[in-house]
Amino acid sequence: MPRSFSPIQLVSLPRMTAVSTARLLAELLETAFREPMLPAPIADDRTTLSALHETLQVELGKRVVAEGEAPPVVSVVDRIEDNAFGALSDWLLSFKRLPTERHPVAADAAMVHDTLFGQGLGFLRLRAADEWQEAETRMRILKEKGLDVVIEKLGGKPFLDELTFAHTAYGEALGITKPRPASDPPSLGKAQSEAIDALRSYVLRVAAHVRENEPATAELAERLLAPLAQWRDRPSKKRRSAKADDSTR
Repeated sequence: MPRSFSPIQLVSLPRMTAVSTARLLAELLETAFREPMLPAPIADDRTTLSALHETLQVELGKRVVAEGEAPPVVSVVDRIEDNAFGALSDWLLSFKRLPTERHPVAADAAMVHDTLFGQGLGFLRLRAADEWQEAETRMRILKEKGLDVVIEKLGGKPFLDELTFAHTAYGEALGITKPRPASDPPSLGKAQSEAIDALRSYVLRVAAHVRENEPATAELAERLLAPLAQWRDRPSKKRRSAKADDSTR
C-alpha cells in the first residue's frame, strides 16, 4: 500500500472538543498575528485558519443560544413553565378571595386550586426532570378530573393555553417527550473538522519553512507552534487529580 503524505497522516493532534479546538486556534492565531513579517505561504494559511476559526465560533454560539435546530435552552423553558403555573395559581387565588355567598364561582376556583396546588408551588424548585414529572402529574389531573373545563368556564382558557405550551416545550427541551438532537449539531461537527484540517495544514506549512542552516526559521516555527506544544504538555484532569493524590500521601 502506497504511503500517504496527507496532513491527516503526517500531523498528529491531541483529541479535542469543539470548544477546546476553538481555544487552541485562538491561541495559535494570537501568536501568529504578533509576528510582523510572516512568510507569505504561512500568512496565507493563517488567514484560512482565522476564517475557519470564526466559523467555528459562530457555530458554538448557535449551540449556546439554541438557534436553528438546536433544542431550547432548558433554563429558559423552565422559567416559562414556572411562570405559567404561577400565573394560574395566582389567578385561582384571586377568585378564592371572593365571598362564596355572593360569588359561587369562588368555590369552584378554590376546589381547582386546592387540587392542583394544595401542597404549594415547591415542585417548581425541583431539578428539571423531577419538576417536569410533577408538572406532568398536575397536567394529567387537569384532564382526568375535568378541572380544565372548570377553568375554561371561569374564563381561564389563556392560562390553560400558556400552560400547555410551556409544558410541551419543557418536555421537548429535556428530551422526555421528544428525542433531543445530538449535543453537537452536524454544522458544528463540520466546522470543527474543517478547522482541524486547516490546523494540520498550518502546522505542516510552518514546519516546512524551517531550514537547517537558518536558525531564525526554526525560532519562528518554535514561536508559532508554542501554543500547540504547550497544549500537548498540559496534564489532563485525571493526571492532575492523580498528582494531587500522590502529593497528599
